[in-house]
Amino acid sequence: MNVRRRGRNVGLGPSNPAAAPRAFLLIAVALVIGLVLLWKAVDSDVGTVAVTGPAGDDDQVQVDEDPDVVETVAPDDSADVAPTTEAPVVTTTTAVVLFPSRSPSEVKVLVANGSGIGGAAGAVTDILNPRGYALESPANANRTDVSGIFYRSGFADDARMVMEVVAPGNPDLLSQMPTGGLSVPDGTLERLANADVVVVLGADGIIYSG
Repeated sequence: MNVRRRGRNVGLGPSNPAAAPRAFLLIAVALVIGLVLLWKAVDSDVGTVAVTGPAGDDDQVQVDEDPDVVETVAPDDSADVAPTTEAPVVTTTTAVVLFPSRSPSEVKVLVANGSGIGGAAGAVTDILNPRGYALESPANANRTDVSGIFYRSGFADDARMVMEVVAPGNPDLLSQMPTGGLSVPDGTLERLANADVVVVLGADGIIYSG
């Protein structure tokens, strides 16, 4: 008697009908979990996009979608401009130095008194005597209110030196000898003709006041 045993079929057979829905459910749950994780990753790094290179390239380039704005401050031109200062004005005073063209012994000087003060011409002649001038004897001039020192052509510097002795700081006294000569008495004409510089004493007392 042949007894046939019903054995179990071994091999790839059709699946349990309940297994397919269960697999879809697991896939759906996995997708949800993946989306949640992706959302958290995106939310924690706003503005950064991961750029994946070609396959096999593990490096990722971070691209900032919202770069920081860099403020540029315009240079202050006023800081580069050097302040201007005015140069101080230097005032120099040049002293006049006299260089007579000849020595005093070569200069003939006459002192004529027109002030009306007796002995004035002699007193001024005595003042000039130590300076070494070739002095004419004191003489009279016609009466005048204005003192003056007159010189012939070429003796301007010598006359100024005489002025610095008898009336320092009074250059207005200096004048060139008039063409018609000076007004003096006849007794003074000869000495006047010999003199290179003539000092006339007037009543104003600028040269001699007694």
